[in-house]
Amino acid sequence: MADLYEVVYIDKFEDITEATVARESLKSRFGLNDHMLSTLSSGVPVVVKKNVDLEEARRFEQAIKDSGGVCWVQEMAPDGRFHERRLEQRRKQQDRRHQVRGSAIVPDRRSGKGRRTLDPH
Repeated sequence: MADLYEVVYIDKFEDITEATVARESLKSRFGLNDHMLSTLSSGVPVVVKKNVDLEEARRFEQAIKDSGGVCWVQEMAPDGRFHERRLEQRRKQQDRRHQVRGSAIVPDRRSGKGRRTLDPH
């Protein structure tokens, strides 16, 4: 059995005019109603196409990107449900380093004195 993929859309616009143009383009290209458009504009990842092969997923992704939208293709999970590809736990951590970076060109300045000479520490 071939691998199945899903296309995930996210509304990440900071510029209001750019967002409006992209939404209108998506609305006309895909025939979306206002409810569907508000679901896409929620700011969270939304699966817009699932259970498709890679070629069809790439075509759908390109159509969304041509309309000005932001999306990606990911392989479907074995249970068939959407799984966030960005790990929530990783973003909640204060310090993601668990060891000293000995091979770094620039030394780690997080626990030491800051760059300015007037910084306390």
